[in-house]
Amino acid sequence: MNPTVVVGLDGANWPLIEPWIEAGHLPTIERLREEGASGVSRSHLPPVTCPNWKCYASGKNPGKLGVYWWERIDTDDRSMHLPDSTDFRSPELWDYLNDADLRTGVVNLPMSYPPRAIDGPMVAGGPRSGEDDYTEPPELQADLEEQFDYRVHPANVLTSNEDADREVEMVHDLLRTRLQTARTLLEEDELDFLHVTLFHLNVLQHYFWDGPETREAWEIVDEELSHFLEGEYNLVLMSDHGCTEIDTVFYVNRWLEEQGYLTTTSSLASRLHDVGITQERIAGLVRSLGLEQYIRPLIPRRIVERFPSDEGVQREAKLDMVDWAETTAIGSGQGLLYVTADDEAERESILAELAADLADVTGTTGESIAREIYRPEEIYSGPYVDRAPDLIFDQRPGVHTSGAMGAGDAVTEPDGWRAENVPAGMALFHGEDVASTDFGTIRISDIAPTVLHWLDQAVPADMDGRPILGAFEDDSDTATREVRTREPLPERGQASDAEEQLDADVEQRLEDIGYLE
Repeated sequence: MNPTVVVGLDGANWPLIEPWIEAGHLPTIERLREEGASGVSRSHLPPVTCPNWKCYASGKNPGKLGVYWWERIDTDDRSMHLPDSTDFRSPELWDYLNDADLRTGVVNLPMSYPPRAIDGPMVAGGPRSGEDDYTEPPELQADLEEQFDYRVHPANVLTSNEDADREVEMVHDLLRTRLQTARTLLEEDELDFLHVTLFHLNVLQHYFWDGPETREAWEIVDEELSHFLEGEYNLVLMSDHGCTEIDTVFYVNRWLEEQGYLTTTSSLASRLHDVGITQERIAGLVRSLGLEQYIRPLIPRRIVERFPSDEGVQREAKLDMVDWAETTAIGSGQGLLYVTADDEAERESILAELAADLADVTGTTGESIAREIYRPEEIYSGPYVDRAPDLIFDQRPGVHTSGAMGAGDAVTEPDGWRAENVPAGMALFHGEDVASTDFGTIRISDIAPTVLHWLDQAVPADMDGRPILGAFEDDSDTATREVRTREPLPERGQASDAEEQLDADVEQRLEDIGYLE
């Protein structure tokens, strides 16, 4: 079997790139689509980088992973937890390939920091990664930086779609370097399997949607993908979710406050926001002076956290604004809500009322904010469903839900981001036994079992996904071979105290690119 390469295209979907394919801008992807099997890959709710890249890697839904978004609010002890790789204990695709004596590499997978040892190179990915100690083995980092000038993040972080030429250029360079690094590791380490994620692709889409900045990034990706076709590789293109243009920003905590579910008080961060002193405006000033890459590493994370973002007060600072005695519900971004009541009957009453009220909210176009509203047990399964938010709504395409707190309208037109995530992403298979076909819609958790079966490996019994046999030629070995199952590998242990105390500006990275609002 030829080596297999999975290229993760964060936020990619066919509606975005099809006009560029038809216009001849993406000839490699056009060829891959014509020769291979392609379709739509749907993410688990919410349709976000975290946890969906891990849903792909594990073949499982978030209820078996225990992580549902970039933040988890604990209403009992009134705290917030920001997950990293140590929160994910499930075995992943590469663990099963290693167990079969296949050598693997993983480059830039989100939520893989701090990195862990596998049989092959592990290069941890953003956004939750620092620029130090991001590889296993550790000595690989110096090699990558010497050979490729490798960086986990651009030197200047993209935080705006205005006056951002230099930042966009850095992202373009980063995408090219990422694929060149992956290809070199694949060839020099003689890997049987390689995964590489292009996370910053979706950062451009968030800020510029289908503008020239994004199209140029896709042209770079397409050019670099052509080199993989020169070798004899099986190739998978996939995304963690899709993306579409925004027409409405929904400030869920402002709405909760208007409806009487949430009561807030003034704080230093809220007062700074009221007078226009925000992280983005300070960053813009520093950037205009050409000092960002020098000043940013010198500012302690806790100092930066004292300032709000343009959208309002966020992360742990927003919890300081909550009057917990008078609050029954609080929201995170992208469709997650938590109820504070302990009494079961009271909780049920609040959840029913909250769902009914939420169903009536409309955006700037007059359309509903939420397509569907769920209890966690309706869409998740597994031992960690009790860690899920109490209510999850599938925000309508075109809606960006912010969890920031502060004064302002609950429903506004977009200002900043131009595009937001949607569940419908993409997947494409190309190589041995693959049919030239459209296989329809699959789940992101189907991709790992498909790769395992393609490589003639058994599928772990606890994976939610199933191999997509319709992607392969009817009479091929892959399509006709029995799908074998196996006992799962054991989960990894709990995070150590040292791992839980990681310093890092990793939390700040989420704010920098607009994920924690």
